[in-house]
Amino acid sequence: MVYLVTAAIAVIVILSGIAAYYLVKLKHAKDAQRKAIAEGEAAWRNKQEEIASDIRFIANAMVQEQCEITEGCMRLTVLMDRLDEDLRFQPEFSSIKAHYEATAHMPTHDAYKALKPKQRFELDKQRFELEETNKRAVLRDAKILVTQKFKALELH
Repeated sequence: MVYLVTAAIAVIVILSGIAAYYLVKLKHAKDAQRKAIAEGEAAWRNKQEEIASDIRFIANAMVQEQCEITEGCMRLTVLMDRLDEDLRFQPEFSSIKAHYEATAHMPTHDAYKALKPKQRFELDKQRFELEETNKRAVLRDAKILVTQKFKALELH
């Protein structure tokens, strides 16, 4: 009988030790998970702040006429979608969205270079006309973006 009680106590002590080991291991795993989540959120926030900075930089370059309207609208639209997919649909940025949509079909980079000179001329003529038509409204929107406080950055 004494042996059974001793064996039972030994089993209880061993099982308690195993349970304590796994509880400590679980605590370490949860701590590591919390740390990884915090680091991921910080990295995401830094990326969002970088995108917001890029948006302001391009908008400012457009306002100072260091960046063409069409190129700026293309870049801003992509960045605005990455920061907050609803941003470009806000009424104060409707001119940027409209100009982007009017020029999105136009080839760029290698596709533009592959065009025949006459095609490039016609495309440039069309683009310049659109830029002239939309310039005031797009620059008004760009001025707002230069100092914009983005809701996507305030939420986190």
